[in-house]
Amino acid sequence: MKKKILMFLAVTVALMTAVPAFADTQEAVTENAAQETMEASGWKEKLLQADGVISVEEIPLADSAQFFNEKYMVVFDQPLDWSNPEAGSFPQRVEIGLRDEAPVTALETNGYSLRDKYPGAEEGLAGFGTDDAPEAAQLFGANYVNVEHRFFGESRPEDMSNADTRYWEYHTAENAANDYHRIYQALAPVLGDDWIGTGTSRGGQMTNVYAYYYPEDMLVYIPYVAPCSEGWEDPRFYEFVYTKIGDDAFGPEEAAQMRDLLTAFQVDLLKYKEILLPGYEMFALQQLGCEFQEGAAIDQIYDVNVLESVVQFWQYQMMDFDTFREVLEMPETSPEEQQAKMQAEFSLMLQLQTPMDWSVNFFAWPYYVNAATTYGQYHYDFSYLREALKEAGVEDTLSVTEEMEGDLPWSLVFTEEQRAAFTYDGAFAEALAASVDTTPAKILMVFGATDPWFSLRIPETDNPNVAVFVHPTAPHSARISALPEDMRNEAFDFLGGVL
Repeated sequence: MKKKILMFLAVTVALMTAVPAFADTQEAVTENAAQETMEASGWKEKLLQADGVISVEEIPLADSAQFFNEKYMVVFDQPLDWSNPEAGSFPQRVEIGLRDEAPVTALETNGYSLRDKYPGAEEGLAGFGTDDAPEAAQLFGANYVNVEHRFFGESRPEDMSNADTRYWEYHTAENAANDYHRIYQALAPVLGDDWIGTGTSRGGQMTNVYAYYYPEDMLVYIPYVAPCSEGWEDPRFYEFVYTKIGDDAFGPEEAAQMRDLLTAFQVDLLKYKEILLPGYEMFALQQLGCEFQEGAAIDQIYDVNVLESVVQFWQYQMMDFDTFREVLEMPETSPEEQQAKMQAEFSLMLQLQTPMDWSVNFFAWPYYVNAATTYGQYHYDFSYLREALKEAGVEDTLSVTEEMEGDLPWSLVFTEEQRAAFTYDGAFAEALAASVDTTPAKILMVFGATDPWFSLRIPETDNPNVAVFVHPTAPHSARISALPEDMRNEAFDFLGGVL
């Protein structure tokens, strides 16, 4: 089996080296792999017989799908608490993509909801009928097992609510790792014994959690841009965003100019806050349908939205800096010109970040519970922006005071009862960070140096089982296939040694 995996990887690497765009080369790889469809495969019956499976529904494939031959939505019955089976159970959804004679299976620790529960996602199983799969699955021509994280999307008890505290005590790292382990154990007899674990961002964090509890389950774990916070509210994040991000990619001088430009954009948004706030509130409540906690003031949410907009820019870099320059250089000598500039800046901010992130009905709201109790979150540090506002003579526009910062974002997203119940215990986060030095799991991590989350990366280690690669210019989209050639070759050498 190892020989078959390496042969597929060798072909993929050769094609990637010959053609710059990996997406284009993958089509060439998958065309041959999907020429023949399986006839009467019996996969549904096999999946129904797996331990803990309560339902299997076939996902209709889109006409454009070539990578997968069949796809299924499988639901497992999982214990709420693995240490106390009497606590009850919940349904956990798993998206499964199958290929003919796949040499390995890639399990994605999704970290969030499956995509039909994301804003703007196509509803129903038809939305899953694409070839979408993580890089690890594509690299190895793998079967794909995509796990919806417990208590996200439809993977929760029917009477669970984001408005109370019931069930959330079971939203733990250990329980999540046991979910993955059970799914792996149940499906390995059906799909084969050779598996890869992978995930991105919070999903990458969960890949590391899985490796911590079950280092032997996977042949290799491949987490991308996985954060590892130091404490309840990590101060490293905004220090990096305002003082260091972009230095490696653009050089310190040009990067500093870019950071200053983004800060000027934030200052304008707060300078015009009194005028923009009513439209912001209307957009949040009427267009997005946000449901804010009773104590969450809209002017404070606006401040946080402005703060976070530059994070989103750096994280995804979906637009270039010229866009910000053009907006900031718009004339404002007349009321009409000032109005046009305000609206342009306001529109740009909402393209980067919306208020939905702090709404109780946000699809990723359960993330906050995990962050507040187990993994920590970066500190909402307004000090750099506050100083820029002071220099511009508009410091009074900021509603978030220095005293408030130490309790954000929890005061925005939780009720008083929840804030009392969701107490932080950093023991596991510390153990997870320390484990990188001793883990027997084979782990290959990928980061992008212009990603804000790079500031919260796993500690450096000399452990030969762990390989860390940092793309010097990539943001949150950093991938193995896009690494500089020398790094990419080193990454494939590491993978070749474990697969």
